[in-house]
Amino acid sequence: MAKATPVVPAWMAAAALALSCLTGRAAESPLPAAARAVFEDFDVVVAGGSTAAFAAALAAVESGAKTALIEPTDWVGGQLTASGVPAVDEAWHTIKPTSAEAKPYSVSAVARTPANITPSFLALLKGIENPANCWVSRFCFCPDAFVVGQLEPLQRAAGDRLAVFLDTVVKRVELSADGTRVVAIDCIARTPRPNVPDRGYDRLPSEDLADWYSPADSPRFTKRPLRFAAAAGRSTVFIDATEWGEVLALSGQPYLQGVEEVDGGLEGRDTCGQATVYCFAQQLHDEPVHEADRKVAATELGYGSYGDKPDAWLKIWTYRRIRGRAATPTAGDVCLQNWGYSAKHREGGNDYPFAYLFVPRAEAEAQRADWRGGINLAALHGAEDRAYGWHQWFRSHARDGGVEPERISLCPAVLGTGHGLAKLPYIRDTRRSIGLDGFVLKFADLTGPASQRTGTVFPDRVALGAYPADIHPIAGCDMPDYCEAAHDTLPFCIPFRALTHRDLTNLLVVGKTMAQSFLANSATRLHPIEWSTGTAGGVAAAHMARTGRTSQAALAVIGELQSEIRQQTPIDWTLPTEP
Repeated sequence: MAKATPVVPAWMAAAALALSCLTGRAAESPLPAAARAVFEDFDVVVAGGSTAAFAAALAAVESGAKTALIEPTDWVGGQLTASGVPAVDEAWHTIKPTSAEAKPYSVSAVARTPANITPSFLALLKGIENPANCWVSRFCFCPDAFVVGQLEPLQRAAGDRLAVFLDTVVKRVELSADGTRVVAIDCIARTPRPNVPDRGYDRLPSEDLADWYSPADSPRFTKRPLRFAAAAGRSTVFIDATEWGEVLALSGQPYLQGVEEVDGGLEGRDTCGQATVYCFAQQLHDEPVHEADRKVAATELGYGSYGDKPDAWLKIWTYRRIRGRAATPTAGDVCLQNWGYSAKHREGGNDYPFAYLFVPRAEAEAQRADWRGGINLAALHGAEDRAYGWHQWFRSHARDGGVEPERISLCPAVLGTGHGLAKLPYIRDTRRSIGLDGFVLKFADLTGPASQRTGTVFPDRVALGAYPADIHPIAGCDMPDYCEAAHDTLPFCIPFRALTHRDLTNLLVVGKTMAQSFLANSATRLHPIEWSTGTAGGVAAAHMARTGRTSQAALAVIGELQSEIRQQTPIDWTLPTEP
Protein backbone atom coordinates (compact mmCIF):
# COMPACT_ATOMS: atom_id res chain seq x y z
CA MET A 1 0.00 0.00 0.00
CA ALA A 2 1.27 3.49 -0.82
CA LYS A 3 2.91 5.44 1.97
CA ALA A 4 1.28 8.54 3.36
CA THR A 5 4.30 10.78 2.88
CA PRO A 6 5.69 12.28 -0.33
CA VAL A 7 7.86 9.83 -2.24
CA VAL A 8 10.87 11.94 -3.10
CA PRO A 9 14.35 10.72 -4.10
CA ALA A 10 17.07 11.63 -1.61
CA TRP A 11 18.94 13.83 -4.08
CA MET A 12 15.77 15.80 -4.72
CA ALA A 13 15.11 16.37 -1.02
CA ALA A 14 18.63 17.71 -0.56
CA ALA A 15 18.21 19.99 -3.55
CA ALA A 16 14.96 21.26 -2.10
CA LEU A 17 16.64 22.25 1.15
CA ALA A 18 19.27 24.17 -0.74
CA LEU A 19 16.76 25.86 -2.99
CA SER A 20 14.56 26.88 -0.06
CA CYS A 21 17.49 28.93 1.20
CA LEU A 22 18.74 30.29 -2.11
CA THR A 23 15.75 31.05 -4.31
CA GLY A 24 14.40 34.56 -4.43
CA ARG A 25 11.01 33.50 -5.80
CA ALA A 26 9.99 31.72 -2.63
CA ALA A 27 9.31 35.07 -0.98
CA GLU A 28 6.55 35.69 -3.54
CA SER A 29 4.49 32.85 -2.10
CA PRO A 30 2.00 33.70 0.69
CA LEU A 31 2.61 30.30 2.30
CA PRO A 32 4.92 29.99 5.32
CA ALA A 33 8.53 29.88 4.21
CA ALA A 34 10.10 28.24 7.25
CA ALA A 35 9.67 24.62 6.20
CA ARG A 36 8.91 25.16 2.53
CA ALA A 37 10.51 22.94 -0.07
CA VAL A 38 11.05 24.61 -3.44
CA PHE A 39 11.50 22.52 -6.59
CA GLU A 40 12.76 24.26 -9.71
CA ASP A 41 14.37 21.40 -11.62
CA PHE A 42 11.35 19.52 -12.93
CA ASP A 43 10.65 19.49 -16.65
CA VAL A 44 7.00 18.52 -16.18
CA VAL A 45 4.75 19.11 -13.16
CA VAL A 46 1.47 17.19 -13.13
CA ALA A 47 -1.19 18.50 -10.77
CA GLY A 48 -3.01 15.25 -10.36
CA GLY A 49 -5.50 13.01 -8.69
CA SER A 50 -7.06 11.54 -11.83
CA THR A 51 -6.41 8.42 -13.86
CA ALA A 52 -5.14 10.73 -16.61
CA ALA A 53 -2.63 12.26 -14.18
CA PHE A 54 -0.77 9.04 -13.51
CA ALA A 55 -0.74 8.17 -17.21
CA ALA A 56 0.63 11.64 -18.02
CA ALA A 57 3.39 11.35 -15.43
CA LEU A 58 4.49 7.94 -16.72
CA ALA A 59 4.43 9.10 -20.34
CA ALA A 60 6.43 12.23 -19.55
CA VAL A 61 9.08 10.12 -17.81
CA GLU A 62 9.15 7.67 -20.72
CA SER A 63 9.77 10.67 -22.99
CA GLY A 64 12.79 11.70 -20.93
CA ALA A 65 11.30 14.39 -18.70
CA LYS A 66 12.07 14.75 -15.00
CA THR A 67 8.53 14.74 -13.67
CA ALA A 68 6.63 15.61 -10.48
CA LEU A 69 3.17 14.18 -9.77
CA ILE A 70 1.10 15.97 -7.13
CA GLU A 71 -1.46 13.51 -5.69
CA PRO A 72 -4.13 14.65 -3.17
CA THR A 73 -4.55 11.16 -1.61
CA ASP A 74 -2.08 8.41 -0.74
CA TRP A 75 -3.07 6.34 -3.80
CA VAL A 76 -2.33 7.25 -7.40
CA GLY A 77 -4.82 6.17 -10.05
CA GLY A 78 -7.86 8.42 -9.65
CA GLN A 79 -11.13 6.72 -10.51
CA LEU A 80 -9.33 3.37 -10.87
CA THR A 81 -8.39 3.44 -7.20
CA ALA A 82 -8.90 6.44 -4.87
CA SER A 83 -12.37 7.27 -6.21
CA GLY A 84 -13.46 3.66 -5.98
CA VAL A 85 -14.54 2.88 -9.55
CA PRO A 86 -12.47 -0.25 -10.24
CA ALA A 87 -14.54 -1.43 -13.16
CA VAL A 88 -13.01 -0.32 -16.45
CA ASP A 89 -15.64 1.34 -18.62
CA GLU A 90 -15.33 0.32 -22.26
CA ALA A 91 -17.62 1.17 -25.15
CA TRP A 92 -20.46 -1.33 -25.23
CA HIS A 93 -22.75 0.00 -27.94
CA THR A 94 -23.55 -0.92 -31.54
CA ILE A 95 -24.93 1.63 -33.99
CA LYS A 96 -28.05 0.22 -35.56
CA PRO A 97 -28.44 0.29 -39.35
CA THR A 98 -30.65 2.96 -40.84
CA SER A 99 -31.45 1.04 -44.02
CA ALA A 100 -31.98 -2.55 -45.12
CA GLU A 101 -28.65 -2.52 -46.95
CA ALA A 102 -26.60 -1.21 -44.04
CA LYS A 103 -25.06 -3.41 -41.37
CA PRO A 104 -24.80 -2.78 -37.62
CA TYR A 105 -21.57 -1.07 -36.61
CA SER A 106 -20.10 -2.41 -33.38
CA VAL A 107 -18.27 0.46 -31.72
CA SER A 108 -17.62 -1.93 -28.85
CA ALA A 109 -15.64 -4.31 -31.07
CA VAL A 110 -13.54 -1.46 -32.45
CA ALA A 111 -12.81 -0.01 -29.01
CA ARG A 112 -11.77 -3.39 -27.61
CA THR A 113 -9.38 -4.18 -30.45
CA PRO A 114 -5.94 -4.29 -28.77
CA ALA A 115 -4.38 -2.12 -31.48
CA ASN A 116 -6.72 0.70 -30.44
CA ILE A 117 -5.83 0.64 -26.73
CA THR A 118 -2.88 2.47 -25.17
CA PRO A 119 -0.30 -0.32 -24.69
CA SER A 120 0.58 0.70 -21.13
CA PHE A 121 -3.10 0.58 -20.17
CA LEU A 122 -3.63 -2.75 -21.90
CA ALA A 123 -0.65 -4.16 -19.98
CA LEU A 124 -2.25 -3.07 -16.69
CA LEU A 125 -5.38 -5.05 -17.44
CA LYS A 126 -3.72 -8.29 -18.41
CA GLY A 127 -4.03 -10.84 -15.66
CA ILE A 128 -7.00 -9.20 -13.91
CA GLU A 129 -9.71 -10.19 -16.36
CA ASN A 130 -12.86 -10.08 -14.24
CA PRO A 131 -11.70 -12.08 -11.21
CA ALA A 132 -15.11 -11.64 -9.53
CA ASN A 133 -17.38 -12.27 -12.53
CA CYS A 134 -18.97 -8.82 -12.40
CA TRP A 135 -21.23 -7.94 -15.33
CA VAL A 136 -20.69 -4.21 -15.81
CA SER A 137 -17.19 -4.69 -17.22
CA ARG A 138 -14.59 -7.20 -18.34
CA PHE A 139 -12.36 -5.81 -15.58
CA CYS A 140 -13.55 -5.50 -11.96
CA PHE A 141 -10.83 -5.63 -9.32
CA CYS A 142 -9.93 -4.66 -5.76
CA PRO A 143 -8.40 -1.15 -5.71
CA ASP A 144 -5.91 -1.89 -2.90
CA ALA A 145 -4.47 -4.87 -4.79
CA PHE A 146 -4.39 -2.86 -8.02
CA VAL A 147 -2.35 -0.09 -6.42
CA VAL A 148 0.18 -2.54 -4.99
CA GLY A 149 0.31 -4.98 -7.90
CA GLN A 150 -0.10 -2.76 -10.95
CA LEU A 151 0.52 0.94 -10.25
CA GLU A 152 3.28 1.05 -7.64
CA PRO A 153 5.59 -1.17 -9.76
CA LEU A 154 5.25 1.36 -12.60
CA GLN A 155 6.06 4.15 -10.18
CA ARG A 156 9.17 2.32 -8.94
CA ALA A 157 10.27 1.50 -12.49
CA ALA A 158 10.31 5.21 -13.30
CA GLY A 159 13.10 5.64 -10.74
CA ASP A 160 14.42 9.07 -9.85
CA ARG A 161 12.87 10.64 -12.94
CA LEU A 162 9.46 10.52 -11.25
CA ALA A 163 8.75 12.06 -7.85
CA VAL A 164 5.26 11.40 -6.49
CA PHE A 165 4.08 13.77 -3.77
CA LEU A 166 1.30 11.93 -1.95
CA ASP A 167 -1.31 13.55 0.31
CA THR A 168 -0.60 16.90 -1.36
CA VAL A 169 -3.17 19.43 -2.54
CA VAL A 170 -2.89 22.45 -4.83
CA LYS A 171 -3.23 25.73 -2.95
CA ARG A 172 -2.16 28.53 -5.30
CA VAL A 173 -1.15 29.12 -8.92
CA GLU A 174 1.20 31.95 -9.85
CA LEU A 175 1.31 33.38 -13.37
CA SER A 176 3.92 35.48 -15.13
CA ALA A 177 3.52 39.25 -15.05
CA ASP A 178 1.86 39.24 -18.47
CA GLY A 179 -0.47 36.40 -17.48
CA THR A 180 0.63 34.06 -20.27
CA ARG A 181 2.59 31.41 -18.36
CA VAL A 182 2.30 29.40 -15.19
CA VAL A 183 5.28 30.37 -13.05
CA ALA A 184 4.63 28.18 -10.02
CA ILE A 185 2.15 25.97 -8.23
CA ASP A 186 2.11 26.14 -4.43
CA CYS A 187 0.90 23.05 -2.58
CA ILE A 188 0.26 21.76 0.93
CA ALA A 189 1.62 18.32 1.86
CA ARG A 190 0.16 16.71 4.97
CA THR A 191 1.52 13.91 7.14
CA PRO A 192 -0.81 12.24 9.64
CA ARG A 193 0.38 12.36 13.22
CA PRO A 194 1.27 8.99 14.81
CA ASN A 195 -1.94 8.87 16.84
CA VAL A 196 -4.19 9.40 13.80
CA PRO A 197 -5.65 6.09 12.59
CA ASP A 198 -5.92 4.83 9.02
CA ARG A 199 -3.20 7.21 7.77
CA GLY A 200 -5.68 10.07 8.14
CA TYR A 201 -8.51 8.40 6.24
CA ASP A 202 -10.55 7.73 9.36
CA ARG A 203 -12.57 10.89 8.77
CA LEU A 204 -14.64 11.83 5.73
CA PRO A 205 -13.43 14.55 3.35
CA SER A 206 -16.35 16.84 4.19
CA GLU A 207 -14.93 16.93 7.74
CA ASP A 208 -11.24 17.07 6.82
CA LEU A 209 -11.00 19.05 3.58
CA ALA A 210 -10.41 22.39 5.27
CA ASP A 211 -7.51 20.80 7.18
CA TRP A 212 -6.04 19.36 3.96
CA TYR A 213 -5.86 22.85 2.43
CA SER A 214 -4.67 24.71 5.52
CA PRO A 215 -0.90 25.38 5.67
CA ALA A 216 -1.01 25.29 9.48
CA ASP A 217 -0.21 22.17 11.47
CA SER A 218 -3.27 20.68 13.11
CA PRO A 219 -4.01 18.07 15.78
CA ARG A 220 -4.32 15.53 12.96
CA PHE A 221 -1.59 16.49 10.47
CA THR A 222 1.75 18.18 10.22
CA LYS A 223 2.03 20.29 7.08
CA ARG A 224 4.76 21.26 4.69
CA PRO A 225 4.32 23.87 1.96
CA LEU A 226 5.79 22.83 -1.39
CA ARG A 227 6.48 25.09 -4.33
CA PHE A 228 6.91 23.78 -7.86
CA ALA A 229 8.41 26.58 -9.90
CA ALA A 230 9.82 27.14 -13.37
CA ALA A 231 13.43 28.23 -12.93
CA ALA A 232 14.75 31.06 -15.05
CA GLY A 233 15.75 29.70 -18.44
CA ARG A 234 13.91 26.41 -17.90
CA SER A 235 10.85 25.51 -20.00
CA THR A 236 8.84 23.77 -17.30
CA VAL A 237 5.43 22.57 -18.48
CA PHE A 238 2.49 22.20 -16.09
CA ILE A 239 -0.45 19.84 -16.54
CA ASP A 240 -3.85 20.22 -14.91
CA ALA A 241 -4.95 16.62 -14.42
CA THR A 242 -6.83 17.30 -11.20
CA GLU A 243 -10.27 15.85 -10.66
CA TRP A 244 -11.57 19.29 -9.63
CA GLY A 245 -9.92 21.48 -12.31
CA GLU A 246 -8.04 23.36 -9.63
CA VAL A 247 -5.20 24.81 -11.69
CA LEU A 248 -7.77 26.24 -14.09
CA ALA A 249 -9.77 27.81 -11.28
CA LEU A 250 -6.68 29.16 -9.51
CA SER A 251 -5.20 30.64 -12.68
CA GLY A 252 -7.85 33.36 -12.78
CA GLN A 253 -8.36 32.67 -16.47
CA PRO A 254 -11.75 31.74 -17.98
CA TYR A 255 -12.86 28.12 -17.89
CA LEU A 256 -15.99 26.07 -18.51
CA GLN A 257 -18.19 24.59 -15.78
CA GLY A 258 -21.54 22.84 -15.97
CA VAL A 259 -23.72 22.43 -19.03
CA GLU A 260 -23.58 24.94 -21.89
CA GLU A 261 -26.71 26.30 -23.55
CA VAL A 262 -25.24 25.26 -26.91
CA ASP A 263 -22.85 22.34 -27.38
CA GLY A 264 -19.40 23.85 -27.79
CA GLY A 265 -20.49 27.26 -26.55
CA LEU A 266 -18.86 29.20 -23.73
CA GLU A 267 -21.97 30.20 -21.77
CA GLY A 268 -23.94 27.88 -19.55
CA ARG A 269 -25.23 26.90 -16.14
CA ASP A 270 -22.34 26.55 -13.71
CA THR A 271 -24.31 24.71 -11.02
CA CYS A 272 -26.01 22.24 -13.37
CA GLY A 273 -23.86 19.28 -14.30
CA GLN A 274 -23.35 15.63 -13.54
CA ALA A 275 -24.28 13.94 -10.29
CA THR A 276 -21.44 12.70 -8.15
CA VAL A 277 -21.31 9.38 -6.32
CA TYR A 278 -19.48 8.19 -3.24
CA CYS A 279 -18.49 4.58 -3.78
CA PHE A 280 -17.97 1.93 -1.13
CA ALA A 281 -17.53 -1.83 -0.82
CA GLN A 282 -19.60 -4.40 1.05
CA GLN A 283 -18.44 -7.79 2.27
CA LEU A 284 -20.45 -10.95 2.90
CA HIS A 285 -19.32 -12.84 6.01
CA ASP A 286 -19.77 -16.44 7.21
CA GLU A 287 -21.49 -15.31 10.38
CA PRO A 288 -23.45 -12.24 11.49
CA VAL A 289 -21.24 -9.22 12.24
CA HIS A 290 -23.92 -6.90 13.64
CA GLU A 291 -22.54 -3.70 12.18
CA ALA A 292 -24.25 -0.70 13.81
CA ASP A 293 -26.30 1.58 11.59
CA ARG A 294 -25.42 5.24 11.26
CA LYS A 295 -28.00 7.97 11.48
CA VAL A 296 -28.54 9.15 7.90
CA ALA A 297 -30.75 11.73 6.22
CA ALA A 298 -30.86 10.09 2.78
CA THR A 299 -34.28 9.37 1.29
CA GLU A 300 -35.59 8.00 -2.01
CA LEU A 301 -33.46 4.88 -1.69
CA GLY A 302 -34.37 1.80 -3.68
CA TYR A 303 -33.67 -0.41 -6.67
CA GLY A 304 -34.60 2.41 -9.05
CA SER A 305 -34.93 1.25 -12.64
CA TYR A 306 -34.51 -2.34 -11.45
CA GLY A 307 -37.51 -2.17 -9.12
CA ASP A 308 -39.59 -4.44 -11.35
CA LYS A 309 -36.97 -7.20 -11.49
CA PRO A 310 -37.53 -10.11 -9.11
CA ASP A 311 -33.77 -10.63 -8.83
CA ALA A 312 -32.87 -6.94 -8.47
CA TRP A 313 -30.87 -7.46 -5.27
CA LEU A 314 -28.77 -10.25 -6.81
CA LYS A 315 -28.15 -8.25 -9.98
CA ILE A 316 -26.90 -5.25 -8.00
CA TRP A 317 -24.77 -7.47 -5.78
CA THR A 318 -22.93 -8.94 -8.77
CA TYR A 319 -22.99 -5.72 -10.85
CA ARG A 320 -19.59 -4.52 -9.60
CA ARG A 321 -18.51 -7.49 -7.52
CA ILE A 322 -14.73 -7.35 -7.03
CA ARG A 323 -14.13 -10.57 -5.08
CA GLY A 324 -15.88 -13.94 -5.41
CA ARG A 325 -17.17 -15.76 -8.47
CA ALA A 326 -20.06 -17.98 -7.40
CA ALA A 327 -23.42 -17.61 -9.12
CA THR A 328 -25.04 -16.95 -5.75
CA PRO A 329 -23.76 -14.66 -2.96
CA THR A 330 -21.08 -16.51 -1.03
CA ALA A 331 -19.10 -15.73 2.11
CA GLY A 332 -16.00 -13.81 1.11
CA ASP A 333 -17.74 -11.90 -1.68
CA VAL A 334 -16.90 -8.19 -1.89
CA CYS A 335 -19.27 -5.97 -3.85
CA LEU A 336 -18.36 -2.44 -4.98
CA GLN A 337 -21.42 -0.20 -4.80
CA ASN A 338 -21.99 2.45 -7.46
CA TRP A 339 -25.70 2.28 -8.23
CA GLY A 340 -27.62 4.94 -10.11
CA TYR A 341 -30.61 7.09 -9.23
CA SER A 342 -33.76 6.94 -11.38
CA ALA A 343 -35.53 10.29 -11.72
CA LYS A 344 -38.47 8.45 -13.28
CA HIS A 345 -38.92 6.22 -10.23
CA ARG A 346 -37.67 8.84 -7.74
CA GLU A 347 -35.41 6.34 -6.06
CA GLY A 348 -32.00 4.77 -6.45
CA GLY A 349 -28.67 3.90 -4.92
CA ASN A 350 -25.66 5.92 -3.85
CA ASP A 351 -25.66 8.20 -6.89
CA TYR A 352 -26.17 11.71 -5.47
CA PRO A 353 -28.14 13.95 -7.84
CA PHE A 354 -29.43 16.50 -5.34
CA ALA A 355 -26.67 19.13 -5.51
CA TYR A 356 -23.68 19.96 -7.72
CA LEU A 357 -20.26 19.26 -6.23
CA PHE A 358 -18.68 22.53 -7.41
CA VAL A 359 -19.36 26.04 -6.17
CA PRO A 360 -20.32 28.66 -8.79
CA ARG A 361 -17.44 30.28 -10.65
CA ALA A 362 -17.88 33.60 -8.82
CA GLU A 363 -17.59 31.84 -5.47
CA ALA A 364 -14.55 29.89 -6.65
CA GLU A 365 -12.95 33.16 -7.76
CA ALA A 366 -13.54 34.66 -4.32
CA GLN A 367 -11.99 31.57 -2.71
CA ARG A 368 -8.70 31.89 -4.65
CA ALA A 369 -7.15 33.94 -1.81
CA ASP A 370 -7.56 30.93 0.50
CA TRP A 371 -8.29 27.97 -1.76
CA ARG A 372 -10.08 24.97 -0.32
CA GLY A 373 -10.87 23.02 -3.47
CA GLY A 374 -13.81 25.09 -4.66
CA ILE A 375 -16.13 22.36 -3.40
CA ASN A 376 -19.73 22.61 -2.22
CA LEU A 377 -19.25 20.99 1.19
CA ALA A 378 -22.99 20.49 1.65
CA ALA A 379 -23.08 18.48 -1.59
CA LEU A 380 -20.00 16.51 -0.54
CA HIS A 381 -21.57 15.71 2.83
CA GLY A 382 -24.84 14.78 1.12
CA ALA A 383 -23.04 12.32 -1.14
CA GLU A 384 -21.29 10.76 1.85
CA ASP A 385 -24.57 10.50 3.76
CA ARG A 386 -26.32 8.92 0.79
CA ALA A 387 -23.56 6.32 0.47
CA TYR A 388 -24.10 5.20 4.04
CA GLY A 389 -27.86 5.33 3.53
CA TRP A 390 -27.64 3.10 0.46
CA HIS A 391 -25.34 0.66 2.25
CA GLN A 392 -27.85 0.28 5.06
CA TRP A 393 -30.89 0.11 2.79
CA PHE A 394 -29.33 -2.47 0.48
CA ARG A 395 -28.09 -4.52 3.43
CA SER A 396 -31.52 -4.43 5.07
CA HIS A 397 -33.06 -5.87 1.87
CA ALA A 398 -30.50 -8.67 1.57
CA ARG A 399 -33.16 -11.31 2.16
CA ASP A 400 -34.42 -10.47 -1.34
CA GLY A 401 -31.24 -12.23 -2.43
CA GLY A 402 -31.42 -15.03 0.10
CA VAL A 403 -28.83 -13.47 2.44
CA GLU A 404 -29.09 -12.58 6.12
CA PRO A 405 -28.60 -8.81 6.39
CA GLU A 406 -26.46 -9.21 9.52
CA ARG A 407 -23.79 -11.01 7.47
CA ILE A 408 -23.06 -7.91 5.39
CA SER A 409 -20.76 -5.08 6.43
CA LEU A 410 -18.72 -2.32 4.87
CA CYS A 411 -15.31 -3.47 3.62
CA PRO A 412 -13.03 -0.46 4.13
CA ALA A 413 -9.75 -2.31 3.59
CA VAL A 414 -10.12 -2.61 -0.20
CA LEU A 415 -10.59 1.19 -0.42
CA GLY A 416 -7.81 2.06 2.02
CA THR A 417 -9.93 4.02 4.49
CA GLY A 418 -11.23 3.63 8.01
CA HIS A 419 -14.59 5.31 7.39
CA GLY A 420 -15.57 2.69 4.81
CA LEU A 421 -16.11 4.89 1.76
CA ALA A 422 -13.64 5.64 -1.03
CA LYS A 423 -10.91 8.19 -0.36
CA LEU A 424 -12.66 10.74 -2.59
CA PRO A 425 -15.97 10.88 -4.46
CA TYR A 426 -16.22 9.84 -8.09
CA ILE A 427 -17.05 12.83 -10.25
CA ARG A 428 -18.25 12.76 -13.84
CA ASP A 429 -17.53 16.34 -14.90
CA THR A 430 -15.36 19.16 -13.66
CA ARG A 431 -13.94 22.56 -14.57
CA ARG A 432 -12.75 22.47 -18.18
CA SER A 433 -10.28 24.43 -20.28
CA ILE A 434 -10.84 26.60 -23.33
CA GLY A 435 -8.21 25.58 -25.87
CA LEU A 436 -5.98 27.37 -28.33
CA ASP A 437 -7.86 29.87 -30.48
CA GLY A 438 -10.97 29.18 -28.41
CA PHE A 439 -11.16 25.50 -29.35
CA VAL A 440 -13.72 23.34 -27.54
CA LEU A 441 -14.22 19.69 -28.45
CA LYS A 442 -17.93 19.21 -29.25
CA PHE A 443 -20.15 16.15 -29.12
CA ALA A 444 -20.69 16.62 -32.85
CA ASP A 445 -16.99 15.85 -33.27
CA LEU A 446 -17.53 12.43 -31.71
CA THR A 447 -20.46 11.19 -33.74
CA GLY A 448 -21.97 10.83 -37.20
CA PRO A 449 -23.52 8.19 -39.46
CA ALA A 450 -22.08 4.67 -39.24
CA SER A 451 -20.78 5.01 -42.80
CA GLN A 452 -18.42 7.72 -41.52
CA ARG A 453 -16.69 5.05 -39.38
CA THR A 454 -15.12 7.55 -36.95
CA GLY A 455 -15.78 10.97 -35.55
CA THR A 456 -13.90 13.98 -36.87
CA VAL A 457 -10.38 13.00 -37.90
CA PHE A 458 -8.58 16.10 -36.70
CA PRO A 459 -5.26 16.92 -38.35
CA ASP A 460 -3.82 17.42 -34.84
CA ARG A 461 -5.29 14.20 -33.36
CA VAL A 462 -3.26 12.78 -30.48
CA ALA A 463 -5.58 10.38 -28.60
CA LEU A 464 -8.51 8.01 -29.14
CA GLY A 465 -11.78 7.37 -27.35
CA ALA A 466 -15.03 5.47 -27.65
CA TYR A 467 -18.02 5.64 -25.32
CA PRO A 468 -21.60 6.91 -25.67
CA ALA A 469 -22.84 10.06 -23.97
CA ASP A 470 -23.62 9.16 -20.36
CA ILE A 471 -25.30 11.85 -18.25
CA HIS A 472 -26.40 11.53 -14.63
CA PRO A 473 -28.11 14.91 -14.27
CA ILE A 474 -28.56 17.00 -11.16
CA ALA A 475 -32.17 16.93 -10.01
CA GLY A 476 -33.95 20.19 -10.78
CA CYS A 477 -31.53 21.10 -13.58
CA ASP A 478 -33.30 20.51 -16.85
CA MET A 479 -30.73 19.61 -19.46
CA PRO A 480 -30.92 21.44 -22.80
CA ASP A 481 -32.73 19.53 -25.53
CA TYR A 482 -29.49 18.73 -27.35
CA CYS A 483 -28.35 16.72 -24.31
CA GLU A 484 -31.57 14.74 -24.04
CA ALA A 485 -31.27 13.32 -27.54
CA ALA A 486 -27.54 12.53 -27.47
CA HIS A 487 -26.23 9.03 -26.96
CA ASP A 488 -24.28 7.02 -29.55
CA THR A 489 -20.80 8.00 -30.62
CA LEU A 490 -18.46 6.66 -33.27
CA PRO A 491 -14.88 5.77 -32.36
CA PHE A 492 -13.53 9.30 -32.02
CA CYS A 493 -10.27 11.24 -32.09
CA ILE A 494 -9.11 13.85 -29.58
CA PRO A 495 -7.00 16.71 -30.97
CA PHE A 496 -3.99 18.34 -29.38
CA ARG A 497 -5.98 21.58 -29.15
CA ALA A 498 -8.27 19.88 -26.60
CA LEU A 499 -5.17 19.43 -24.40
CA THR A 500 -4.29 23.13 -24.44
CA HIS A 501 -5.26 26.40 -22.81
CA ARG A 502 -6.11 29.47 -24.85
CA ASP A 503 -4.19 31.93 -22.67
CA LEU A 504 -1.50 29.91 -20.86
CA THR A 505 1.29 28.84 -23.16
CA ASN A 506 2.92 26.25 -20.87
CA LEU A 507 -0.21 24.63 -19.43
CA LEU A 508 -1.72 21.42 -20.79
CA VAL A 509 -4.93 19.74 -19.66
CA VAL A 510 -5.84 16.04 -19.77
CA GLY A 511 -8.74 13.85 -18.71
CA LYS A 512 -11.86 15.67 -17.56
CA THR A 513 -10.17 19.10 -17.58
CA MET A 514 -9.70 19.05 -21.37
CA ALA A 515 -11.07 21.81 -23.59
CA GLN A 516 -14.38 20.11 -24.28
CA SER A 517 -18.08 20.71 -23.94
CA PHE A 518 -20.14 19.26 -21.13
CA LEU A 519 -21.71 16.78 -23.54
CA ALA A 520 -18.39 15.74 -25.07
CA ASN A 521 -17.05 15.19 -21.54
CA SER A 522 -19.93 12.80 -20.86
CA ALA A 523 -18.38 10.49 -23.46
CA THR A 524 -14.67 11.09 -22.73
CA ARG A 525 -14.64 10.72 -18.92
CA LEU A 526 -14.00 6.95 -18.85
CA HIS A 527 -10.85 5.12 -17.74
CA PRO A 528 -9.34 4.08 -21.12
CA ILE A 529 -9.90 7.55 -22.60
CA GLU A 530 -8.40 9.29 -19.58
CA TRP A 531 -5.35 7.06 -19.90
CA SER A 532 -5.08 7.81 -23.64
CA THR A 533 -5.34 11.60 -23.21
CA GLY A 534 -3.03 11.49 -20.21
CA THR A 535 -0.41 9.61 -22.20
CA ALA A 536 -0.66 12.07 -25.09
CA GLY A 537 -0.44 15.01 -22.70
CA GLY A 538 2.59 13.59 -20.93
CA VAL A 539 4.46 13.10 -24.20
CA ALA A 540 3.46 16.57 -25.38
CA ALA A 541 4.59 18.18 -22.12
CA ALA A 542 7.97 16.46 -22.31
CA HIS A 543 8.31 17.60 -25.94
CA MET A 544 7.52 21.21 -25.03
CA ALA A 545 9.90 21.17 -22.05
CA ARG A 546 12.71 19.71 -24.15
CA THR A 547 12.28 22.00 -27.16
CA GLY A 548 11.21 25.14 -25.31
CA ARG A 549 8.09 25.31 -27.46
CA THR A 550 4.82 26.79 -26.32
CA SER A 551 1.61 24.87 -26.95
CA GLN A 552 0.96 27.05 -30.00
CA ALA A 553 4.44 26.32 -31.33
CA ALA A 554 3.95 22.60 -30.70
CA LEU A 555 0.71 22.74 -32.69
CA ALA A 556 2.63 24.32 -35.55
CA VAL A 557 4.86 21.21 -35.74
CA ILE A 558 2.10 18.74 -34.96
CA GLY A 559 3.53 16.05 -37.23
CA GLU A 560 6.71 15.95 -35.16
CA LEU A 561 4.70 15.75 -31.94
CA GLN A 562 2.41 13.05 -33.33
CA SER A 563 5.43 10.92 -34.22
CA GLU A 564 6.51 10.99 -30.58
CA ILE A 565 3.02 10.29 -29.26
CA ARG A 566 2.55 7.29 -31.59
CA GLN A 567 5.42 5.60 -29.79
CA GLN A 568 3.28 5.39 -26.63
CA THR A 569 -0.36 5.40 -27.74
CA PRO A 570 -2.28 4.99 -31.01
CA ILE A 571 -3.70 8.13 -32.59
CA ASP A 572 -5.41 6.48 -35.59
CA TRP A 573 -8.14 3.86 -35.46
CA THR A 574 -7.63 0.32 -36.67
CA LEU A 575 -11.04 -0.42 -38.19
CA PRO A 576 -12.77 -3.55 -39.49
CA THR A 577 -12.89 -3.89 -43.26
CA GLU A 578 -16.66 -3.41 -43.22
CA PRO A 579 -18.77 -1.07 -41.08
